[in-house]
Amino acid sequence: MSVQGLFYALPRHGLRALLVEPSAMDDYLQHSAEQGGPLAVLDQGSLWQQDIQRLPEIEHGVAVDGTLAQHCWAWPADLVTDSAQRLSGISATQLVQRMHAWQKAQDGRPPDIEALRHWVRRQAALRSFWQAAAQRRDAVLLYVV
Repeated sequence: MSVQGLFYALPRHGLRALLVEPSAMDDYLQHSAEQGGPLAVLDQGSLWQQDIQRLPEIEHGVAVDGTLAQHCWAWPADLVTDSAQRLSGISATQLVQRMHAWQKAQDGRPPDIEALRHWVRRQAALRSFWQAAAQRRDAVLLYVV
């Protein structure tokens, strides 16, 4: 079974309560998903780690222990805003250059065109998610299961 990374946007005040009682996070996320919100969710699948590694514009989140997740990080609203601003400054050309550099470091070969398209589409969705969260002044969680 592959590891899945889910980004959740949630009200900034809700994050404070979850950081005080992280064991409540799993029930909160499940209940909110069943209710259809208010969370925005972005599933980055098994590629979540590559996103974090290749996008230094995303500030480092705060590690959260005490949840059922394999890993969990939180970004308060101010870090979400900072990260969204940095992400908005990345062009598609810069994303392609990063992908080329990363692929070359991995196996010395340039990525194929389909891999580049997939990378650019996924990053556009990720940037859009962070920008929408920043506009709402939401906090963000990365929940890895």
